[in-house]
Amino acid sequence: MPSEPLIALALSLLISLAPFLPAAEKSAPEEESARVVEEQPALSAEQLAALAQTPASWFDEPALLDALSKLPHYDETRAQRYLAYRTGGVWTLEQVLRIVNTDNDLPRFTAAVDADPDDGDLILVNKYSRLASDYVPEDLVTVEPAYSNGGKLKSEANDAFCDLVEAMWAETGLHLVNASPYRSYQTQKNLYARYRTQYSEATTDRFSARAGYSEHQTGLAIDLGRRSASIDFIRPDFPYTGLCQTFRREMARYGLIQRYPAGKEEITGIGHEPWHFRYVGQPHAAIMEARGLTLEEYIAWLREFPYESCRYQEKNAIVSFLPGASDGPTILKRDSDLPCTISGNNVDGFIITEWRRAHG
Repeated sequence: MPSEPLIALALSLLISLAPFLPAAEKSAPEEESARVVEEQPALSAEQLAALAQTPASWFDEPALLDALSKLPHYDETRAQRYLAYRTGGVWTLEQVLRIVNTDNDLPRFTAAVDADPDDGDLILVNKYSRLASDYVPEDLVTVEPAYSNGGKLKSEANDAFCDLVEAMWAETGLHLVNASPYRSYQTQKNLYARYRTQYSEATTDRFSARAGYSEHQTGLAIDLGRRSASIDFIRPDFPYTGLCQTFRREMARYGLIQRYPAGKEEITGIGHEPWHFRYVGQPHAAIMEARGLTLEEYIAWLREFPYESCRYQEKNAIVSFLPGASDGPTILKRDSDLPCTISGNNVDGFIITEWRRAHG
């Protein structure tokens, strides 16, 4: 629930927005005079913060859309979904935007689409996108035995992981173990079934992926633990202290993110997992870390930077979004000769990364 000071600020904000909210019908002269009222000043950062925490139930439908449109990340194409979602619970405006923009207002599993993991490193696999039962990445390589319990990763993910661990090992003597890298569809199916003998379906879905909905099948995800005589390969020990935390501080430089952070469960659909990491590459890992975004949120945020008009500028790279064509192939009309990489997001388009200088 919003704090009392925040509610007070929100109330004052609503009063300041009164000229824009629905009112009783006016006579023609009143309507004409209303048109010449000076434009309201832009909301301050404090007012925007208060508005974001205001309950959506305070607004009727037109006023709700008007209020949402004043906040960052409003997507006009999702207006009807914002209206529909706000009736399902006691949500703040910020929650409505975050949930709908990441497609978490849709029914999980039943609304899932088929993923194409060969589209790139930013492919999204979650409760809304599934992998085929026979999918196996073509470029799996065996992880270095010195810091692995065996298993494989896609080559680019393996290179990033090994480079980071080698750097930390040389500097600190840290011994990490790759507790769980690539998993086949059948392995994930067996693991989920084992949990279902102990927990309900709803409980199991909060901490384990169903077969076909696991990032491990992409070869881009890895569960890490501290090397010890006894390792829990399902929930490995990877605390937020000491050298494990040093790994987290360095991981973005190598293109890795912590995939299921605390406080983001409603977005990722999976409980907090301190040990689960995902390769997304650079500069994406650094941007996500700096902005505190999950992969779901990052994909939604990038829609604000279309390739045709408003690309996101990084120091060494330019990142943008290209919507997928509704029928036929999607065509990218390049307007520069900068080196470029393209990754599908498995949601609604492609993420374009242009490099100002060579990258490794």
